[in-house]
Amino acid sequence: MQNLPRIFSFLLIILLLSGCMSAQSLRDERIQADYALFAGFPADVQSQIRLGQIDIGYSKEMVRLAWGLPDQVFRRTTRARQSVVWSYTQVRRYPHLDRMSVPIYYLDSSGRQQFSYHSVWVNRDTQEQFTVARVEFVQGKVTAIEQLNGDQ
Repeated sequence: MQNLPRIFSFLLIILLLSGCMSAQSLRDERIQADYALFAGFPADVQSQIRLGQIDIGYSKEMVRLAWGLPDQVFRRTTRARQSVVWSYTQVRRYPHLDRMSVPIYYLDSSGRQQFSYHSVWVNRDTQEQFTVARVEFVQGKVTAIEQLNGDQ
């Protein structure tokens, strides 16, 4: 029993690390699938892509390898120029259970329909999709990067 908190902590750390590894493994798969393209980039760009980082001046292919395909694509038009904006989103889940009384219908021993109320748990989970980053491209090159500020 004394080791139970230590085991639980170890399993929690493994679970958290597996989430980080999955993003990295997806990135590694993208790089491996398009290795000829990746190998043609300068060494500093390759190392940033491997870390999942992007920068101004990157091409769409560089961003795709580092962050994957966007969840949404917008076309932005101003007086000065037209651009394409890639948007990346995440989903936040809010688990919630409610207890409700529901009628249960049944036939009694004489064949008449009866009902009684029983308490049941109802899953009322909700989720919210929100934008975490936007990348603006002009003529195929990154000109602006917006990322959700985690300090708020």
